[in-house]
Amino acid sequence: MQIIKNSMIYLGSSIINKLIPFLLLPILTAYLTPAEYGMLSIYMIFITLYGAFVGMNMHINVSKEFFRVSKEQLALYIGNMLIILSVSTLLYFLLTLLSVPFIDTLFGIPTSWFLLLPFISMAMMIYNINTSLLRNEAKAYTFGIFEISNSAVTMATTLLFLLVWAYGWYAQIIGIALSYTLFALIGIVYMYRHGYLLLQFDATKIRSILAISVPLIPHVLGSVIITMSDRIFIEQMVSLEAVGIYSVGYLFGMGVLLFTDAFMKAWSPWFFKNLVDPTTRQKQRIVHYTYIYIVGVFILALGISLIGNIILPYVVDASFYGASEYIVWIALGYAVHGIYKIFFPYLVHLSKTSFLALSTMVAALLNLLFNYLLIDAFGAVGAAYATIISFLVSALLVFWYQHKYMLMPWFGNAS
Repeated sequence: MQIIKNSMIYLGSSIINKLIPFLLLPILTAYLTPAEYGMLSIYMIFITLYGAFVGMNMHINVSKEFFRVSKEQLALYIGNMLIILSVSTLLYFLLTLLSVPFIDTLFGIPTSWFLLLPFISMAMMIYNINTSLLRNEAKAYTFGIFEISNSAVTMATTLLFLLVWAYGWYAQIIGIALSYTLFALIGIVYMYRHGYLLLQFDATKIRSILAISVPLIPHVLGSVIITMSDRIFIEQMVSLEAVGIYSVGYLFGMGVLLFTDAFMKAWSPWFFKNLVDPTTRQKQRIVHYTYIYIVGVFILALGISLIGNIILPYVVDASFYGASEYIVWIALGYAVHGIYKIFFPYLVHLSKTSFLALSTMVAALLNLLFNYLLIDAFGAVGAAYATIISFLVSALLVFWYQHKYMLMPWFGNAS
């Protein structure tokens, strides 16, 4: 079956891709103190945060429209995405530029480095638009080449700036910025040469894109709060060193995300194609595969937790050994998040992304509350407990909404 074949290709490329941060981990933890690694982790939060506002998850429109419209119309959609992206990048750069003179440092990070954030976010979104095209074209091998090459360039550049020019934790930020800029440019060339890019202003397309993407700003913002506010709470309530140690454990636990992302890259095009005009049999197949997936992610989480605790002492400096406490809880949290991800495409298909924003913000607000209460009660590991609870709330809300507006045979009922 094509979805299984593509999933294996995406999984292979994702494993190679995600191995690169692990290969960097022994070097980063040897050259950086826990406090410096903590600053790097916090800057990565801001990359994701800016991405929510600058990019607005616009690449989702590619998957939504790929099987619905002609190639020429899709090219017009993508061209207008780039127009919106250019405007939003300029806007947030100017806002950042105006705020920088009033703040010297933020979480120990010189605010001048924040001027890079809008451009990193722009490059990442162009990269995501291009790779979304590759997935919907079922060009899994080409996608894998893009993904692995991007990570390899990031790694090589990071090592150059860290080991040769001693840029400290800034080295990885430079590596990310240069690599995504390079592959964004390659992506533009690819889209243009394959007839997927038409830079022609179209007010109707702009409105259509924004109708899907703008509600995803609070959705992504909520996701950032759920997945990353824990480190800010730990920095304020425990210490910056604890942020660095927690972040290493988080990196291991996030191994579950490697597999769920790989599956969703193959699942998404197949899912949208099958829901253009679904038969009862197609709906039953979707439900059957979903159940298998849900069981699989929890088995996976337990396996990754076991393996992570075994290999941790071999890949990090002794000052980071405390990270083992967090791995199992983060892995379980991302197993729950994997359930949310399988229901997310239904709301995109139904053009109900506004509820995604609402559900994620509800979960995010609960996350802030539980972060405070549970870190106060249990220390840094309380942040991992809060993450599990928040992901569970988000998954349950999205499942309830999907079931309300689109009948699927989850419990054997006719649809």
